[in-house]
Amino acid sequence: MATIAALLDRRPALAALRRALPRSTARLLTARTPVQLERLLHRTLVDAIVIGAESARGAVLESLRRDYPGIPLYLMMPLRSDDADVLLRAHRQRVSALLIESLDEPVLGALVRRHSVEARRRAELLPLADALQLTAPVQRGAWQVVVTEAPLGLDTESLARRMGIARETLSRQFASGGAPTIKRAIDAVRLVAAAQLLGNPAYRVQDASRLLGFSSASLLQRTARRTLGVAAREVAGIDAARFVTLLRDPAGAPDWT
Repeated sequence: MATIAALLDRRPALAALRRALPRSTARLLTARTPVQLERLLHRTLVDAIVIGAESARGAVLESLRRDYPGIPLYLMMPLRSDDADVLLRAHRQRVSALLIESLDEPVLGALVRRHSVEARRRAELLPLADALQLTAPVQRGAWQVVVTEAPLGLDTESLARRMGIARETLSRQFASGGAPTIKRAIDAVRLVAAAQLLGNPAYRVQDASRLLGFSSASLLQRTARRTLGVAAREVAGIDAARFVTLLRDPAGAPDWT
């Protein structure tokens, strides 16, 4: 489930966003000040940011684009002729989309979720199921949950409960037919999420490890080297074919021990 952070200056905008993103579809976190938003971004794994016109007029827009270019940023406001300057600034700063307050709420919610960090990860990783030999229904179902929820602290035990089968059964069935182990798949998806975070200058390896639930930055680095053969910051440079090869064949990753 995607987590959306919002810094909005109009109550009608916040109310519309809440209705567009019910709790069953997304987690909406609100900030009243830019400082609170910054704290949110370093306390929680955020998939998209929504700001209002006042933030877009000031330094907030530039700082978010500079420090968090990898997190989709939306501008939400009523459409008025005297806001042309704000729209121009948003365009120059490569805002992901303009959200009109009066937009149909289901459409509004779908638009925010469609371009989130989570949606990008799903678009990149879910199609790799066949290449990873994840062809059985249990394998495909588990892969969908892993891609979506591994960055939020998913483990094999909780995944097995979600799938309604014993942990040992899940581990055996997931790894059948030449597929990777379930633990390796979870680690790999967490590393992709780490790479997404580290594409933002404001995040250090220490920040990524904390947001993803690693006990330390060194554990994140060891996991990256053991699973994919590179440092955490280099995961983003692995193409899909190499990712599949390393995930299916642990011997393909260099031995860093």
